[in-house]
Amino acid sequence: MKSLRLISVAAITLFVALVIPMRASAQITLTSLGVFPPTFVGPAATGCASPGCSLLTGPFPTPSVAAHPLVDPAFARPHTKSTVSPRPKVMPSHKRPRPPLVLDPTPPTVSCEPLGPGCDTIDSSSGGAIGVKGINAVDSGTLTTNLVGDIEPADQGLCAGNGYVVETNNIGEILIFNTALQRQSEVIPLDTVMGLTDRGWSSGGDPSCFYDSDNGGHWFFTQAVSASTEASGGFFGGCLALVASTCYEGIAVTVGSNPFGPYNVYFLNNNYNPSEPGYPFLQSDFAKIATSKDAFLLFYDEIPLNGGGLGGGFFNGAQELAFSKEAFEEGLPATDKKFTVAIENMGLLGTPDGTCFSDNTFHAPGLTCWYQVIPAQPPDPSEYYNPRGGTAFMLGSLDFYGQGDDRITVFNWTGLSKLNSANCNGCGGIQFGVQLFSGVKFYYGEGFLGAQKSGPIPLGDECGAAGLSVGVGSPPPPPPASCPLGGIATNGDGFTQVSQARGHIWGALGTAVNQTYSLGSSEVHQGALYFAIDFSKFNSSGGYSLTSQEYVSPQHEDLEFPAMAAGGTGGAIMTFTLSGNGGPTGADSGGFYPSTAYGRLTSTSDGLSGSVINIADLGESPQDGFTQYLFYPLGPPLYRPRWGDYSWAVYSGGVFYFATNYIQYPSCTGADFTLTIPTCGGTRNGFANWGTSVNSVVQ
Repeated sequence: MKSLRLISVAAITLFVALVIPMRASAQITLTSLGVFPPTFVGPAATGCASPGCSLLTGPFPTPSVAAHPLVDPAFARPHTKSTVSPRPKVMPSHKRPRPPLVLDPTPPTVSCEPLGPGCDTIDSSSGGAIGVKGINAVDSGTLTTNLVGDIEPADQGLCAGNGYVVETNNIGEILIFNTALQRQSEVIPLDTVMGLTDRGWSSGGDPSCFYDSDNGGHWFFTQAVSASTEASGGFFGGCLALVASTCYEGIAVTVGSNPFGPYNVYFLNNNYNPSEPGYPFLQSDFAKIATSKDAFLLFYDEIPLNGGGLGGGFFNGAQELAFSKEAFEEGLPATDKKFTVAIENMGLLGTPDGTCFSDNTFHAPGLTCWYQVIPAQPPDPSEYYNPRGGTAFMLGSLDFYGQGDDRITVFNWTGLSKLNSANCNGCGGIQFGVQLFSGVKFYYGEGFLGAQKSGPIPLGDECGAAGLSVGVGSPPPPPPASCPLGGIATNGDGFTQVSQARGHIWGALGTAVNQTYSLGSSEVHQGALYFAIDFSKFNSSGGYSLTSQEYVSPQHEDLEFPAMAAGGTGGAIMTFTLSGNGGPTGADSGGFYPSTAYGRLTSTSDGLSGSVINIADLGESPQDGFTQYLFYPLGPPLYRPRWGDYSWAVYSGGVFYFATNYIQYPSCTGADFTLTIPTCGGTRNGFANWGTSVNSVVQ
């Protein structure tokens, strides 16, 4: 990274002064950046043309996981045995390199007085939504397969179909509900679903799930896994401990349409290509999945964990893989001639600002790589887009320099039906296209913290005794005994989920928003910017149109990790965590503890319908987890609070289902709180109190 450190402040200032204002005044234009052949097409077991490449192995059959009778529908498992928590672990955050820019651009502005587009009122009612408690820190920390204790953040996913709703979470677990959101299981470890324990392997987090109702219906579950045992530290003792060739992506596919299984399990080797920069220490980060009529789509960002990367820049960019879907759903061997794959290594594709090897401004590697290019999820086969030989879509943002941007990119696979040719002999017709929207509304969000309402923080009060704070000085004094209330983390302005329905692609990203009020006052809060992109004429014109875009921001408060779902007659929802301290005026009785919220919209509404945000599940106390206080009073990057890296929303059978992180229970204080798993009557752990909600609302 020496080349990045040598970038001068003068060059940075000139770049910001010249480039950012030009973008702010641009008109919306759509430009093709090219159509490309895939990096590789061929047998899925191989994955590249070089000798020694081995991408996919399987299937490894695993049995069904039986449903268990529930002790209490509101809180499925009684937690009575307390054990001292092992040292808590932090899941890795997105590690894409950024230059050391020092200037903050002006956030986009919305008017709250008078109320204008992009500023939204908060309705404390649920707006018809039904919510139940999902997985929480106690569920995760007390799993027999979790030997490392508390883990943050709670990475959450959701999928629905065939009469079931399934939540995925954190280090690797699922919870199954029926469509009335009644629990049908206790929390089930993905170690069990994927047969990892018997292999001596371990779960690694970033789970995703998707129900594909095609071909009789099948559930897909994915997560990072490590070829190391849970007893040896699991993912933290293998893949993340830089043990060579231990990083994999696990893919479990049900044999039928029941989420309880049985399953066929496959493993994608992150280090399948010995010629890839960073081999054999490559990790699949932030993997997300979807399906088209013909393909199972898998995205991940490729992270070299031990140096290397394209041009030596510590990042290899987005990786897009399209597998033959029927091969997974039929449970075929990865070596079968019908099991094919198309791969686009997007680190090898240029961007408007340079390449992954060298950007156009600083001539440094690893900066201007495509990243977080998220595949769009259609809710059912009626929403597949089958022209051009079978098409699938993806969205990505372009804030390469952390200075905000007014561009987004739509990507497409075409010719995906060719994956059904034996040995991929017809796959020469598969193409990967890139089109750029310029001049969209400006977004800027670099992991700023959302505020939260003040309340009891028993872990913060004992952060010194918990070993979280540090003494600063020479010689260092004793660590602070207590730590202050912190904020709720956001992870930047990339897309985290993309939906495809009613001829549109729907996606939202985080951004800072400047809210203006009467008498010239203003408040900067964390908000969102969403897009609805019409692809109905893609077959005839090859292009797209932007039918709606607008900011979403709760008056005086903050939102984190927006997600969208659309379907049915054309409506959509956006869901997110809502938090805040009421701003300078202390509005909303001092703000909100982290809560689950949502709003409705359409493809032409240009904002939430009625400019209203509803509270689906009200948070009960502040977030009080160990990453809030780690290394206090030192600042980032030594410590940073972590929240769930994504929310999720899906449409199924006329109902929107959505899930976010929120705080399920009031904080206990005094002798009721101990640094154990669990504590406070089983409502939290000593080092973590995160929780999730699972919700539904009819269209």
